[in-house]
Amino acid sequence: MSGIDDRFVIEAGSGTVAHIIDMDADQSETESHFSLSHTGPGEKMCSRGNRHLGDQRVSFAEFTAHHDIDKAGFEGDAPDEICSYCWSNMREAVGNEQNEADDDISEQIGTVGYRLRWKQKGRARDEWYDIVVKPKTTVAELDRLVCRFTTLDDFHLWMYGLEDEYLESSLNVLPDHQYEKAGDRSYTRASEMRIADVAERATLWDGDRLSLVYDFGTPSHYYCIVTEVYEPAEIDEVLENDDVITSTDTAAIVREKRR
Repeated sequence: MSGIDDRFVIEAGSGTVAHIIDMDADQSETESHFSLSHTGPGEKMCSRGNRHLGDQRVSFAEFTAHHDIDKAGFEGDAPDEICSYCWSNMREAVGNEQNEADDDISEQIGTVGYRLRWKQKGRARDEWYDIVVKPKTTVAELDRLVCRFTTLDDFHLWMYGLEDEYLESSLNVLPDHQYEKAGDRSYTRASEMRIADVAERATLWDGDRLSLVYDFGTPSHYYCIVTEVYEPAEIDEVLENDDVITSTDTAAIVREKRR
């Protein structure tokens, strides 16, 4: 499915209101759910009135600009100039598809792998590292790879967290050697938490982030962005590639940019 602004266009004819056309609908294979007749591509999102050869199709942005409508997208109530039945049906269709997509993602969480692009705050354009991880990859394995391109060592303290978590982490994951020294059982050893566990807590998906904070007195941090989600078979292909820079049993640095 294309973006919502590309998928839905406005069709204006001789009627008092314009209608919404779903350009992704394929009427060559099935009858329209709404339209009584069909002219042109796409499906009209209501059953009121017919489409005609002289009707003009424009983008939502063009329509709102032409009619001086103060609305940036398909949100809220329908403008007076657009059919409210089309608007309601369009929003219901998009909502149902979004719910189905969310359900599909929820079912995959914990079974997929990720490409994590790690960057240091303040140097994100100069240097980054792509680490591919499996669901069973532990944070300890991830940590070993992260430490390959950072200056972190036993003289530093660091902790992993979810997106935007800085000095307080809901994960409370510490490298194993620091866990032993902390003596606080509210923390979790990095070797005891898998990427699947992190993913389930964060509903981790494309575009989401994780963070790593170090030197808590004058805190600095790294962060990563999920740039790709892999099915199980795809992960193995990536990890077995000859271009892998360095790896553990279940994860690898597969690409890097350095200055």
